[in-house]
Amino acid sequence: MIDAAKAYTPPQITVLLQPEGREFSLPRPKTVLQLLNALNIRLGAALVIREGGLLTHDRQVLPGDHITVRLVTSSG
Repeated sequence: MIDAAKAYTPPQITVLLQPEGREFSLPRPKTVLQLLNALNIRLGAALVIREGGLLTHDRQVLPGDHITVRLVTSSG
């Protein structure tokens, strides 16, 4: 039997999706590209920002990060 208190919990990150203003947590992807894929956002359709700095698709996402994903394409 697995003790629920000892069950593994993957590291989380917090994402602020703009312009919707929706904030949520999810298990940490390893890279910005994996984050965009998890959100079903294609590369180039959003700016990914951590602590005021832009992140490229190959940058590592760290446990506990607060990431802003700002969509930059027209939605219609």
